[in-house]
Amino acid sequence: MSDIAQQNGNAAAELRRMTRRAAHAVMATTACDHKQVGDGWPVTSMVVPAAHIDGSPILLISDLADHTRHLQSDPRMSLLFTDGNIDPGQSERINSDNARLTIFGRTVADHTLETRQRYLRAHPDAAQYADFADFGFYHVTVEAVYWVGGFGKQRRLKGDQFIVDGCQSLITGHDDVIEHMNTDHGDAIADIVGHFTDQDRNGGWKMVAIDCDGMDLECNSADSRPLRVDFAKTIRSPGEARDILVEMCKKARGQMT
Repeated sequence: MSDIAQQNGNAAAELRRMTRRAAHAVMATTACDHKQVGDGWPVTSMVVPAAHIDGSPILLISDLADHTRHLQSDPRMSLLFTDGNIDPGQSERINSDNARLTIFGRTVADHTLETRQRYLRAHPDAAQYADFADFGFYHVTVEAVYWVGGFGKQRRLKGDQFIVDGCQSLITGHDDVIEHMNTDHGDAIADIVGHFTDQDRNGGWKMVAIDCDGMDLECNSADSRPLRVDFAKTIRSPGEARDILVEMCKKARGQMT
């Protein structure tokens, strides 16, 4: 990892968390064979992204959509995330003080099992149409990031400063970490929930996903929403996942000052 990436590590992690918790994003593409405007015209549309373990965006889009045809002609695009889109049920309005993040990148068709699983973990309902012939998964290679946190607050990062490098072992070992925690350390998960969130530790919480910045949990209650627990630092391997979970569990149990 470069010195610049290390210096921007905390800032990059905060920006990645913003994309991980977003319910939707606005995507901008360049028109190609559009029915209403000429080629080259900037066009925006709403998409439902997910974030890969390293923080790169994942999309599931249909070939029938205008934006997919645009991307097949020119893969350059941008995604706009705002703090106001965390939960569609919130009544908070988006205004000039809302933080917003633009990711500039290029889409690449992605047929890997890891990408499919990652997206469907974040959006289980998408399994209804993920196998339709016209739908496909796309991975966004991030080239630049621009964040505005309100008046006079901004930050610009290069793609390699935003995306976590060196985390392949966490990607390949993801399912083993999940199985191990749920099988052998359910009590630790409960203690972490009880200490680091406002949820009931006795809800029968299970880990469903882990990434470089945190983990996603769900419980037995039918009306409960998935729970996100962020890590205090970036992890890149199953070993680092173990270390930070042990640290969090000890703190939850009062074994650390």
